[in-house]
Amino acid sequence: MLKLIITLATLFFAGFLIVNDHWFITVSAFGYEVTVSSILVLLSILVLLYLFRLIKAPFRWISQLSGKRTLSKQSKREAYLKNVMLAVLENNAVQKAQLLKQKNTYFKKEPEGDIVQAFLAPDKSVFTTLSEQKETELAGLYGLYEGAKKTGNPEETENILKKASANYGNVPWVMQAVFDFALVEHDWEKALTQLNLLKKNQLISKEDYRKGLGALHLKTGDAQKAFEADSGNPFFALSYATENPKKAADILMTSWRITPCTETYLAYMKLFEELPAGKQMKALKKLIAKDPTSRTALLALADTGIRLELWRDAKEAMEVYLQSYPLTKQARQLMATIIRKGWHHEEEARLWESKPIESDSEGGWICTKCNRLTTEWDIVCPNCNAFDTIIYR
Repeated sequence: MLKLIITLATLFFAGFLIVNDHWFITVSAFGYEVTVSSILVLLSILVLLYLFRLIKAPFRWISQLSGKRTLSKQSKREAYLKNVMLAVLENNAVQKAQLLKQKNTYFKKEPEGDIVQAFLAPDKSVFTTLSEQKETELAGLYGLYEGAKKTGNPEETENILKKASANYGNVPWVMQAVFDFALVEHDWEKALTQLNLLKKNQLISKEDYRKGLGALHLKTGDAQKAFEADSGNPFFALSYATENPKKAADILMTSWRITPCTETYLAYMKLFEELPAGKQMKALKKLIAKDPTSRTALLALADTGIRLELWRDAKEAMEVYLQSYPLTKQARQLMATIIRKGWHHEEEARLWESKPIESDSEGGWICTKCNRLTTEWDIVCPNCNAFDTIIYR
């Protein structure tokens, strides 16, 4: 709009000068003499310049379109080369064959380092060569990163990620890789920063973000924020309750209602251990009030009944348990103890101890990725190294 106003004002001013011009230029040549207005000459030059600019516009548009096409082509090449790296690193013969057929679509001429070599004999030199060319740099860095990670070279992995982060910090695999490396190095502050970046770029679900946030807050020493982020994690609740004795009962009860856990029950009952047996049992029933017939609640009732020598309460809990749940080693032992110590029936107690168990599952911490049981919660599975996959079940 401003350019239009300036152009119109210039034309108006030039027109005014032409009408009122008394300045003329006389040119003599070859016996001819021509007299023209100096303003008219100036205006003619301006018109020619404007026409020249109009002529240049189509070439400028063509250049812009060409740039967009080049960028699109580079993006497609990057995606293709990333799939190449994955096929090579995973040794996926079927995918290799499919991608090899598509090679000429993306590379009419082989880039330096012959992409076919990446299919047939991948080695570090291939990825290094790719990483040295602008249009294949990201794919080359990805190959180098996966290779370094596979060989367990943290120093090389860190150097590759620094270069990738500097040039491609918003690329999804780079953000995820930096996060994974921070976990390996136990750099919890860095991992927390990257986790928030993953959330900002919608690369992690809300549920996984919430759980991961709690895990990292606990590792950075903030049990309260960990519990606030994921109050259903018994380990977070136990840590927070230890730091806040006055709120411990409420903290443990909140966690139990989401995830009934033996450790939570034991910590909760320890708060009332100085009270009479009847009041301790009352406190336990308040804890399990939301679901008093759950497996963990019934086992807690039986265990507490034995400890407080409230044999009738203990036996009633186990009778309800045996109607709904399979006989486990723990349940078998509880029932035998009740019969032996509460009713003094040694023979019947031995019969219970000899009964075959119906399930090996006792509940506990388990990795949702590799299904390996572990003794306690940790931020990374000690078996498969998956992040925040250990839950109480």
